[in-house]
Amino acid sequence: MADFTTYAVKNGSALDKAFKVRGGFRVVAANSEAEVANARPLTEEQIDAFARDGVKVKPVDKAKKNEKPGEGPQAVHRGAGSYSVVEGSKELVEKLTKEEAEAFNKMDADAKAAFITSKTKPAE
Repeated sequence: MADFTTYAVKNGSALDKAFKVRGGFRVVAANSEAEVANARPLTEEQIDAFARDGVKVKPVDKAKKNEKPGEGPQAVHRGAGSYSVVEGSKELVEKLTKEEAEAFNKMDADAKAAFITSKTKPAE
């Protein structure tokens, strides 16, 4: 039985890229990011070929993957270019751009709290 790996893929090319996974293929759209689970292990030559095409491929460290996420609210990718701020399983803010999400994750706790307050409607 083949080994499978999870990769973090940042497709900076103008073309979609396909990765062989258990049961078929996983396509990462052009100019997007995704985590490709259950992928066939790639050789260094394959990773270098992707890099020449503008696609960054890095194996996800299993130990890091099992770590608990940072404390407090975090902006996460929800798919199809949609981002939300969540804390645990609770969604606090939705419909953020990628730029807003990245900026949010770099903020300190006070700035995050102010951002959440500015994006949420007051309870009536």
